[in-house]
Amino acid sequence: MKIEKLKKKDYKFFCKYLEKFYSKKHIFLKSKKLFDWQYLNRGNYNFYILKEKNRIKAIQGFIPNDRYDKKLGKETIFLSLWSSSETSFGAKLFYYVLKKIDHQLIAGLGSSDQSFAFQKMINFRCFYFDHYFMTGLKRRKNLINPKFFSNYKNNFKKINFTILNSKNIKFLKKKIFQNQFPKKSINYLKNRYIHHPYYNYELYELKNEKKSSSIFIIRKCIYKKSIALRIVDYIGDEKDFIYGKYLFNYLLKKYNADFIDIYCFGIKQKFLKKAGLNNVDDYAKLGLIIPNYFEPFKKKKINLPLSFKLLKNKLPKIRFFKGDSDLDRPNIIT
Repeated sequence: MKIEKLKKKDYKFFCKYLEKFYSKKHIFLKSKKLFDWQYLNRGNYNFYILKEKNRIKAIQGFIPNDRYDKKLGKETIFLSLWSSSETSFGAKLFYYVLKKIDHQLIAGLGSSDQSFAFQKMINFRCFYFDHYFMTGLKRRKNLINPKFFSNYKNNFKKINFTILNSKNIKFLKKKIFQNQFPKKSINYLKNRYIHHPYYNYELYELKNEKKSSSIFIIRKCIYKKSIALRIVDYIGDEKDFIYGKYLFNYLLKKYNADFIDIYCFGIKQKFLKKAGLNNVDDYAKLGLIIPNYFEPFKKKKINLPLSFKLLKNKLPKIRFFKGDSDLDRPNIIT
């Protein structure tokens, strides 16, 4: 038995494993470009593989926070695709990775039921993302269920915002990132969102009456001409999240969207509510569905799990969003 980094030259063997033991339709089988963008690091991939008799028996992917900005260091590691042909191989590889990778915080976001159960067993802190939303102005909303449900709130007010791009983002003040852990930066935003090879993200910098700034990262999803707006990341003081309500109204009207939503952890619920959003779980009796999956589209309520383990207990307050790890990753490329 041997554990090693996945080498670039072994990509085809990795694909054969995925096809046999994980999924024949996985996007990494169809797009090496996406796989390279997400995992390639100096000739090797950010994957550990367990081999027996020269055959891959288990895989464990990881995304260090310095993937998008080397200056951020490897304080945070996000675990990603974990699979094994036999349970014992998967467990051995998982424990090896925990010991091998230097980190202060290690996290698994959106894990499979099997992974989540295993992480609970080894004393990871386990939770579920908060899922908050607001519907748009349209009477009939084809993406949600019930289609005529509405919690729209008219928070119209002229707002002062800047759409960030690769040129003007350099003028951001570094103090805007002081509330972030895992750490983020200007280069992080550029390389994770602005220069994404497939998705088009919109980055809005808001300035409120107190002249403090916050950034909302939005991605538009379309299914049969109906539009959903996903808040995939937020930068700034959690108290300033409430000013997003004016942006949300503006965007819902601009795109005539069915809804805007956010999956997050670490933002106080009172600030989410003051931003005009409601918890999807508050409408459980109604059978409300605010879908998560668009590639392919599934009209289904999804509870996203998250787990993490701290090497130190005195880290800053942790915040996770759908844009972290590989949760907001293409599953279909056209």
